[in-house]
Amino acid sequence: MNPATHASSRIWIAVLIGLTIPRVQTLLFLPKLEMFGGIAPDAWFAAWVSDAILGLLIPLAIYALLRLRGPVVWGALLIYNAVGAFDYSHGLATQFTDPLPASIAPAAVVYVGIGACMLVQLVALALLFRRDVIAHFHSPQS
Repeated sequence: MNPATHASSRIWIAVLIGLTIPRVQTLLFLPKLEMFGGIAPDAWFAAWVSDAILGLLIPLAIYALLRLRGPVVWGALLIYNAVGAFDYSHGLATQFTDPLPASIAPAAVVYVGIGACMLVQLVALALLFRRDVIAHFHSPQS
């Protein structure tokens, strides 16, 4: 396999993972929860905390993707992206059952934003199953 193809696929995955960086900003939303005197439903607590944790892991995920090898690294990246996509689905469900007030974000913005990020995470997950990517992580270090 062409080493450039390896790198190209992995760079695309890194870009896609990097596009989910806005999830870190959910740390700033926590004070808006009702439990802290804000106007956002408390149902968003778990969604925002998990978003923030996954967002803080983005640099580690990108580093592992671009610099490390091995089936364990590949598996960890699969898990990271699968959990990330699931977390976005949790956000969509939370918006459906406990919508954010329009003063925080209009419903359409929430649905489109979360939906687009979920799609990005699913594409990154799918790209991890490309033969060249699998071969990269399962081949001996050069």
